[in-house]
Amino acid sequence: MSEKPKSAMGVVAVDRALSILDAFRGTNGPLSLKEISERTGLYKSTILRLLGSLETFGYVRRLENGGYNLGPKLTELSAVYSASFNLDSFVLPVLDAIVAETNENASFYVPEGDKRICLFRSEAPQMIRDHIRVGDALEANQGASGKAITAFLGGLPEDVKADDLMFSSVGERHPDMAAVASPVFGVSGKLVGSLTISGPKNRFNAKERRQLSRTVLREALELSARLGAPRQNLPL
Repeated sequence: MSEKPKSAMGVVAVDRALSILDAFRGTNGPLSLKEISERTGLYKSTILRLLGSLETFGYVRRLENGGYNLGPKLTELSAVYSASFNLDSFVLPVLDAIVAETNENASFYVPEGDKRICLFRSEAPQMIRDHIRVGDALEANQGASGKAITAFLGGLPEDVKADDLMFSSVGERHPDMAAVASPVFGVSGKLVGSLTISGPKNRFNAKERRQLSRTVLREALELSARLGAPRQNLPL
C-alpha cells in the first residue's frame, strides 16, 4: 500500500484528505473504514486522523455503525458553486422544456480540468434511463457532451456551421446508453458548457439522434444568445 500524495506540488495531508472525499465518488454512501482504505490506498491509522479533521469541519459524518458518509458542508459548497455561475435561472427552464418535448433526460455540463461536471439535470418520467446525478464528474473525452466541450474549449469561432455544433455518442460512457449534445457559449463567445439529451440507445437510433440533435442544437443556440454570445457568430 502506498501513501504517496497525488500531487507533487501539494501538501501531503491536504492531498490525502481530498482523496478521502474523492473515495465517495460514484457511491451512494456510506463507506466503511476498510472501503475508504481500499479506495484511497491509505493506511487506516492515517485515514482516522484525517477523518477526525474532516468531521470537525462538517465534510464527513460518522455513523453509529462506524461507517462514514459525506457531511453537510459539501452541500453548502455545492450551492455556492452553482450560485457562482448564476446559470440556474437560464438553464433549468431549458432542461425542463427539452424533457417535455423529447421525454428524455436533459443535462448541462461544465468543464472542470480533465472532467465534465453535471451542474444541472432534468429527469424524464422513464422507467429505463441513464442515471447521472448533479455533481457527477465524467471523463471530458467521452460521450457527446464531452466531445462538445472538448471541441470548443477555445470558444466560439467566427465561421462555425450548425453541423459543427452537433455531437452524438452511442455506448461510449456506458454500452447501453446514447446521447446528443451541443456546446453553449456566453459573453465574448467563451465556452460555458454543453446541453445534452441522453437515454438508452434503443431509443436513440440514427433517425432519433438526428431529430434530438436538432432539438439540442436549437436550445443551445438560443441559450447561448441569452447568455450574451455574439449573435453574428451563432448559426441561428
